[in-house]
Amino acid sequence: MRQKGSQSLKALRRGNKEAVLALFMGGERLSRVKIAAATGLTTASVTQLVRELIDEGLLVESGEIASGAAGRRETLLRFAGENVAAVGVNIESDRTHISLCSWDEVLNEEIYPTDELFADGTDALSERITAVAAGRGDRRFLGAGLAVAGFVDEEKGVTVGGYGLFPDGFPLAAKVAESTGAETLLVNNVRAQARALMTGADDSFMLVKHGPGVGCAVISDGAVVSGADGKAGELGHTVAEEGGFPCRCGKRGCLETCVSEARITELYAIKTGDKVPVREIYGRFGKDDAATEIIGNCLNRLAVAIGNAAALLNPRKVLVTGGIFAGEDTFDAFRAAVEKAGFGGAFPLARIGDERKVKAFSGARHIMLARLLGI
Repeated sequence: MRQKGSQSLKALRRGNKEAVLALFMGGERLSRVKIAAATGLTTASVTQLVRELIDEGLLVESGEIASGAAGRRETLLRFAGENVAAVGVNIESDRTHISLCSWDEVLNEEIYPTDELFADGTDALSERITAVAAGRGDRRFLGAGLAVAGFVDEEKGVTVGGYGLFPDGFPLAAKVAESTGAETLLVNNVRAQARALMTGADDSFMLVKHGPGVGCAVISDGAVVSGADGKAGELGHTVAEEGGFPCRCGKRGCLETCVSEARITELYAIKTGDKVPVREIYGRFGKDDAATEIIGNCLNRLAVAIGNAAALLNPRKVLVTGGIFAGEDTFDAFRAAVEKAGFGGAFPLARIGDERKVKAFSGARHIMLARLLGI
């Protein structure tokens, strides 16, 4: 009984420490008094927990502030995100980003064609993770976060479904952990990117990512909306065209089959006989009739799909990134399509300009939050 009580006390203490640390994740500077008020812990408990977090290099003192009528000074604290590091791996069908990150800074980034990196299994990935992690210096290393396009079982660390980048049930996290010796977690890439974009514990928004496919993640009051079996947010696999083209998910006419970058290049080749990279087609928008028509139709479909999803989910804002949204001209056209579809003013709409930075942080922030806060 004594051992069980000791374990319960240890779990409670860990939970309290995580609750204290969580208050700082949005960049806030807080005094011990403010921490006690926010958590409901006694000042004595807060003092002890703060001392432990300072000793671990996770909190540092950061100036003072006057408090109360007597002008008493309170010492402010901040999260020392510069003292921790993690490797983030963002795996998509075309490219894989491998990044070493502190909490707020991308320290190093490497980008590889995905098919080349995984040509001989996961060995090359593990080698690059080990090499990149070596650049962390004396920072506390928290592990590697693998953010992968497609369905994943985060708890088991395996991919789900046979139409993604890896076979159904592929133990990607375990294979990398075994080769690198680093704690490794697996997560869907768009969900990880959404968590990396969070600005506070009560943030609520919908993130839509365009590229080889259409990804979506929903954050509600600071938490990822997962759904009954972890598949919430699959906007790309909602049906946009009855009886349309077959989708890799098994259905027909999914939004992804209508607006993906592969479909855009295919339609342009059919219409013009010119096989060019999709980036070049984006560059011809507004200058070339075929490019303008094809991209315009895709933007109209996306406007309706995103507008309907936002009407159901009621996010505080909608963020879009990647692919067709990357250019200012195509984003402006998308905004106009949202207005035309009748959703103008229903939700604030913004474009994430620095997609590379979001990809770099995605897996890294995921494992940082898991290791530091247990989420």
